[in-house]
Amino acid sequence: MRTKTISPIGLDLDYNEFRAIQFDTSASPEPIAVATIPRTGRRQITPSSDELTKLTQTLYQRGFVGDQVALAVPKEYSSFHILDLPPEGSGAPINHLALLEAQRAGTHKTEDLQIGYWTQRPKDPPSKFPSPYYTIACETEPLDQLIDTFESACLTPISIEPIETALARAATMHEEFIEDAIHSIIEIGWDHSWAIITLGSIPVYTRRIDCGATRIRRQLIDDHAMPVHAINNLLNPPSPSQNPDSKVDRIIATILTPMLTQIVDQLDIALTYVSQQHRFAPFGVVLRSGYFSNLNQTAHAIAQRTGMPSIRLSAMQSGELQVRSSISPFELALSPRLNIAAGLALGAAA
Repeated sequence: MRTKTISPIGLDLDYNEFRAIQFDTSASPEPIAVATIPRTGRRQITPSSDELTKLTQTLYQRGFVGDQVALAVPKEYSSFHILDLPPEGSGAPINHLALLEAQRAGTHKTEDLQIGYWTQRPKDPPSKFPSPYYTIACETEPLDQLIDTFESACLTPISIEPIETALARAATMHEEFIEDAIHSIIEIGWDHSWAIITLGSIPVYTRRIDCGATRIRRQLIDDHAMPVHAINNLLNPPSPSQNPDSKVDRIIATILTPMLTQIVDQLDIALTYVSQQHRFAPFGVVLRSGYFSNLNQTAHAIAQRTGMPSIRLSAMQSGELQVRSSISPFELALSPRLNIAAGLALGAAA
């Protein structure tokens, strides 16, 4: 169980690691415990019992409170859709219609799907054109398996949420994130990255980008014969590099360039699409999240292509959230990877 002012544990995972954060919500949100926990390298998103045993032990050792967790809908089994459906309040079975449309899209191998959806806030004065619905469809079987696996490890999932809404919630904590503007969140993940475009705090478009941190890891092994432990130190830095002209940093910069080019090209396509749909909305900011988001090279690539200011999004951003002294510099350096987990925790605490 958890105390009244302490949030559930926001828990995000990919093939590489678990990422967890918990907040004291008695006043403004304050992180009280954070952790990034390496996984075993299995190519299966649902954790094994051994992985969950290590996870629960680490959470206890790191000062997390309670057994309630808020999870993200796995992108491996989910898809994003923009649907034109009857307006809310019309009496139409919106959930059923959204399910039929998601099944008709043929994105999944199965038609056994779970549906979540949201729409834009009502306009004032009301528009004669209804707002589209933004829908997440997730395959039921792997989702149930994920929940059952956590429950078997005595961790209780009390919510499961798309990464789009979790990231948007984390982004709204940033002072540059204003309502009614077109904002972008670039989440650089392990296998894939994501360009998530929001209108204010509402996610309105998601674009998958087929590259991530594992590409850099693979190149360092295959092309530069770098030992695995050294690569892990690069991907899990205790602090920003103090020697930006070092040979290793030059290698990273060189192999990161084509990946960043691919990411910003796809971001630009996503921004163009949304700006055409919302012609009167001003542009806001690009928020960088995930792996490599703390690098100046990443910020420069985004600004050069989009012309938009680029800001690092951090679950423990100085000036927005108070950070307890028990959270180490190492954990603080990894905070851009905790944004999904932060949004999950804060959403479940609301």
